[in-house]
Amino acid sequence: MATVGHVAVGLAAARAYNDGRQPRWPVAAAWSALALLPDADVIGFPLGIHYEAAWGHRGATHSLTFALAAGLIVGLAARWFKRPLARTAAFASLTIGSHGLLDTFTDGGLGCALLWPFDLTRYFAPWRPITVAPIGLGMLSVYGAIVVVAECVLFAPLLFVALRPVTLRLKPTAIGALTGLWLVAAWLFASTDPVRDRVVAFVLRDKTVFTEAFSEEAFRTIANGTSDEEIRRLLGTPYGQGWFYQSAAQPDERAGETAAASLRECRSIRFEKGVVLMVREIDACRALGIQPGTSIDDVSRRLGSPSESCWVYSWSPGWVFRMRMVCFDHAKVDAVVAGWALSE
Repeated sequence: MATVGHVAVGLAAARAYNDGRQPRWPVAAAWSALALLPDADVIGFPLGIHYEAAWGHRGATHSLTFALAAGLIVGLAARWFKRPLARTAAFASLTIGSHGLLDTFTDGGLGCALLWPFDLTRYFAPWRPITVAPIGLGMLSVYGAIVVVAECVLFAPLLFVALRPVTLRLKPTAIGALTGLWLVAAWLFASTDPVRDRVVAFVLRDKTVFTEAFSEEAFRTIANGTSDEEIRRLLGTPYGQGWFYQSAAQPDERAGETAAASLRECRSIRFEKGVVLMVREIDACRALGIQPGTSIDDVSRRLGSPSESCWVYSWSPGWVFRMRMVCFDHAKVDAVVAGWALSE
């Protein structure tokens, strides 16, 4: 998830803890920070901790055990401010624990290790209406902006409850109208219903084109951990690909080898229809003979297999399209992205 949903939970918790009164902004910020606390595990990425490790992203810090332990610490600390230990610890545990539970409702990435340390299984909810958010600077992309807007819509009621002025009183008819409007908006953003897809496609004048072997039915069966060979068998050759290599400062210990890309810092390459469309590190890649127009086979021979990659199966001549993308970590699926995106 992006931060919006978690911040909304923190703001609502701050108001509930304050018996319905609007809390001072430092207090609201502190409760929002508690709601975001589990994502402190992203510091593991630059330290070389792998995503699926116990202390990797969505691992131990997203567990219910961590929420209870951290909540107790917050409760003990609150005694210095003459706040009740049990009440504060309970509110803090619920706020922190909500993070992992909400993340299980996202449609990509790895699941959450809710039962750590007793079970390292990564869990997802059976219904996953929340679009997974990109990590780090990826939030500054068009896709990241779409994720933020979607969360603003989905968590609008919680934000309204948290930020509503005490003096504001709504009549039942107004509440009913706002609720109906929100339900329609949430359906448009979060539903996977075919009717919804047709409605949005009509409104946005959708002109999405899919690869020849692509099948929506097969796409919906993809699970995390599936091999890239199986994805190619199910969906065929992708229209576009993004390949990402570890930097020299962050070697890939699991691969047991150092790719030429790591040594020369040619780390990010984008392909379209089997040839290089663009590279991020222009000089480093050119030194290796990789530039726009180079075939994907030539890149593979020079650099080997990427540590991470994303395969795109749709595009559009219009301004918006139905994104269908599968991302891999060491040739295993770690994210399946299905949603609306803007054409470049």
